[in-house]
Amino acid sequence: MPKLNSFKVKIETGDQGTPGPVQFSINRHNVPFENVTGGTDASAVFEGGFEVNSFAHSLTLVGPEKGQWHIKKISVNFDCEGTQPYSVAYGEVALDETSQVNLWQDPPQPVFDV
Repeated sequence: MPKLNSFKVKIETGDQGTPGPVQFSINRHNVPFENVTGGTDASAVFEGGFEVNSFAHSLTLVGPEKGQWHIKKISVNFDCEGTQPYSVAYGEVALDETSQVNLWQDPPQPVFDV
């Protein structure tokens, strides 16, 4: 597991938004995103990031405090120590106050010819 320097997220909301705030959980600690742009209304695009500089044993997007949030797509860009930056994308999901989405993906394995 590499040290996570920072990550950025882009969330495309579907037909049901949420008033916010948008939080993530890292190692079971809820934290708000930094450098936020956009919003979480229906059909809006939210972008935010965070300078972690620690090991991510878990990294999840936390559901809203009330109601449901329908997400069309989530894109995450990771910058980890000792690896090239990489991106992952997730499809549709509905979140509420009892649910979270796992955002963490290990870096891709190195590829080489044999």
